[in-house]
Parts: sequence; C-alpha cells; structure tokens
Amino acid sequence: MPELPDLVYIEDELAQQLTGRRIESVDIKDPIVIRCLIDSAFEEQLVNRTVEAIYRHGPFLVFDLDDDLKIIIHPMLAGRFKLTAADAACGRDLSFKLHFDNAKTLSYLDDKRMGKVYLLRADQAGQIPRFNNQGIDLLSTDFTRKAFIDAIEKQRKQVRVFLMDQSLLSAIGNAYADEILYDAGIHPKTFCYQLCDDEKQTLFKSIRKVLHWGIAEVSRAKQPIDVKVRDHMRVRNRKNQPCPQCGTTIRRAGVLGHDTFFCPKCQPAKRSQFISWDK
Repeated sequence: MPELPDLVYIEDELAQQLTGRRIESVDIKDPIVIRCLIDSAFEEQLVNRTVEAIYRHGPFLVFDLDDDLKIIIHPMLAGRFKLTAADAACGRDLSFKLHFDNAKTLSYLDDKRMGKVYLLRADQAGQIPRFNNQGIDLLSTDFTRKAFIDAIEKQRKQVRVFLMDQSLLSAIGNAYADEILYDAGIHPKTFCYQLCDDEKQTLFKSIRKVLHWGIAEVSRAKQPIDVKVRDHMRVRNRKNQPCPQCGTTIRRAGVLGHDTFFCPKCQPAKRSQFISWDK
C-alpha cells in the first residue's frame, strides 16, 4: 500500500493538479471497490462536482467536494493512484477513472481489489471502518515525546506490532516499520515492555527521523504517483544482502503474519529465537 511518505507525495501532487477542478465524467471498470453511502449512483453524484481540497488522514486519502460530498479512499494492500492525460491507457488493474476539466484523468488501480473507495456526506465518515479511531498523526504537532511514551507504556505486544497499530500511531506500514527499527537498533521481535527508557526515547526519535527521511527521498525521486519508491530502503526487502552499516547479512522473519527484515548484529535480539541468526 502507499505508506505515509508515499501518501504525502501523492497528496501534494494531486492537490496541485486537481484542487479547484471539476469532474466532467466517470468511467467505472470494476465497481467491487466502491462503497456508495448515499442514495444515488456513484458516477451520477460525481459528475460536475468540484474538488475543494485533497488531504490524507492516516492511511486514507480524502477528497472534499462541493455540496458536502467526500470521496475517501483506503488503498490497503495494493491500491494505486495514477494521474495521466485523458486518453492514457491504464491496463487490467483499473477500477475507475475520474476525468477533469483540465484534461487530467485520475485513475484508481487495484489488482487485488482489496482497497475501498467511499462516496459519502461529511457526517457519514464514522461509518468507514477505522477512519475515526486513528491514533496520533505522526506528522502533526500532537506527536510529542510524552504522547509517544504514554502510547507505548504498558504495551505487551512486540514492538513492530505496536508501530503498526494504527489506533495508536497513524500510520506506519511494513516498509517503514522495518526502517524505523533498523535506525533505532531494535530487533522487531522485542516486546515493548523489554525496552528501557533510553530505547523508547531512541525509538521516538527514529520514527520522526525515518518518516521525514522517507518523505524527502520519495519527493527527490519525482516518480509518477503510481510508482512505489523503495530504492532508498536499507533493510526492507534486502534479504541476504549486506547491512549497509556493518556488512552482516540481512535476515527475514515473520511477525504476526508479516515479513520483517533486519540486521541481526545492529538489531540484537533480547530473547532467544527459534532460529539462530548468527549462523
């Protein structure tokens, strides 16, 4: 899915191109991702609507339209956005297209059909699962040292699971969870209660540092918004490659059904594991 640095880039690009623009037509190829919470057809409600604002809310991308309407998109695992000229082809992954009055077309693509696209009134946002129970916005002024320590205190879960709990921290995905833990020197299977005060402080700093680093790298790459920029990753998907810091072979393990990548030397385990990563 687009992670927080990706969504910041997508938000900026779409806001520049589409704010104030009018939707001229809608093409729906596969309606399975669409959830219309008002008593009218999706395409009928959108034609001639103007985009007043585009912004992110945790892992969601929100389009404010006139007449108190919103499109809220949760891309989930495989959803992608593509901004093109009106006549550009998008392939088999296409779910729908919005054609605008500036000859731009915004396409939503999802080969897994796992994402959700909601059309609703502003006061219906609470009907979207997890929309109103997002945790601290990690790019906001609410993400303070105290707020983070309050969130992690008394947590019994593994630290990587904690980082990805969107009801606590909004929002970290798989790639940046790995990069944050690598930067902090913390093994992904460490339990939160095993962290000392200094490690918690380091983790707080690493979250801010790595997310802002990711935002800068994605922006610097200047790729189309449908491209997932990951070339800057130091451990994510680098299994069997040398750690850029110490040269130790990067390993892959499972944490609550998700693959995690780490350096066993830079991120030493605090407890014995089923597999000895030193061999």
